[in-house]
Amino acid sequence: MKLIDALRVDTPSKISFVGSGGKTSAMLHLSEEWPEKSLLAVTTHIGKNQIKNIPQHLTWSNAQEIHTSTIHKTTIITGPGDIQNENKLEGIDPSLWEYLKLLADTSNSPLFMESDGSKNRPLKAPAEHEPAIPHWVNHVVVTVGLSAIGKLLSEENVHRPEIYSTLTGLEIGRPVTLNSILKMLLNVRGGLKNIPRSARRTVLLNQADTVRDRSSLLAIETQLLTHFDAVITTSLRKPDEEKEESERQNEVWRVSEKIAGIILAAGNSKRMGTPKPLLEWKGIPFVRICALHAITAGLSPVHIIAGQEFDRIKQAVEDLPVQVIMNKDWNDGQSSSVRLGIKTLPKKTGGAVFLLVDQPQIPVDLIRKLVAEHTTSLSSIILPETGGRRANPVLFDRRTYHALSELQGDSGGRMIFSKYPIRSIPWYDETILLDVDTQADYERLMQIQT
Repeated sequence: MKLIDALRVDTPSKISFVGSGGKTSAMLHLSEEWPEKSLLAVTTHIGKNQIKNIPQHLTWSNAQEIHTSTIHKTTIITGPGDIQNENKLEGIDPSLWEYLKLLADTSNSPLFMESDGSKNRPLKAPAEHEPAIPHWVNHVVVTVGLSAIGKLLSEENVHRPEIYSTLTGLEIGRPVTLNSILKMLLNVRGGLKNIPRSARRTVLLNQADTVRDRSSLLAIETQLLTHFDAVITTSLRKPDEEKEESERQNEVWRVSEKIAGIILAAGNSKRMGTPKPLLEWKGIPFVRICALHAITAGLSPVHIIAGQEFDRIKQAVEDLPVQVIMNKDWNDGQSSSVRLGIKTLPKKTGGAVFLLVDQPQIPVDLIRKLVAEHTTSLSSIILPETGGRRANPVLFDRRTYHALSELQGDSGGRMIFSKYPIRSIPWYDETILLDVDTQADYERLMQIQT
């Protein structure tokens, strides 16, 4: 997986990199992976050697020097040379930030910015004046160099160790722990500092190849996702490393995002003759079982799209952390529920698993497997396959949302399968093929033991 896909970069992207242990590397990788020209910038000091391979370098000291016509290839913009250090360049003056945005917009280029310094340490804590993030930035990536784990909390390994100690409670001279990094990232004066309210938030855990127990990284993802929209685990080569080394180490291992659950429960149950969401399996209403499975699998948020049985469905799940949404057009077919489900999702979800209320037997492990596949592939559509047949539930990545929102009639998400590549995962249990449409189906379900 490319970093440009992991960060979901598009032309309007204006990404600010803060933190340590990979900011410049990430920024340069994005410029290499973007198929057209891109715009890079710094709002803080940067070493001249770090930008030597970028095709074009412009320095700005006043607005009169800014011309869109100068951006005809990948370009980095900095301030003038640092009079105190001939090997460094200053950042762009804040008075020019609005012009920088205008330049990115008019040149139709994504903008990748470095917004604080770390003195080449793998870990840092921000000072009072950091990070320098323009208010119009729409994505902030907080980078961390995991090679700091196990090393002593000192100036040699951590930029501004005293501030790091204050934010995390870790004493100076003690080994840096993953838990202290988690505390720093979740602190409003640490990893969350100065991020614009509407910006997407991502943690980039870099140098993952230095961590022996990678399962420990999985353990903190859930906690990070309470305050961030994505956690990317990667190992990026440095800009001055040889290409062979780049090919060996430059890997994006995982992209963890918030995956929503949408339970479709608004059908008219015409063939069944009784509301299917309220049928019971093992003494529990179908809709409640589906909701419990979605919650247990870690889907968040969980939305239940209901129709004429809205009140009774809401009562069946009233003690659960789910939202029941009324589909006033429920009689128009399944597409109306799909469209409403997509419309009500938070904008920053990475995808959604669609669950059918007449399949309460879908196991939690299957939902988790779909989500796990998404973290390593970011595939557009992921579904189980059993007995040579495609089955439910289906995970739709956020890039499919627009197509789903345009569905019409009594059709579900399968109507867009031809528009996107589909990734199938094998599943051993063919009982997932059963959906309860008739009394005979219900009787077959009652025989299933899980």
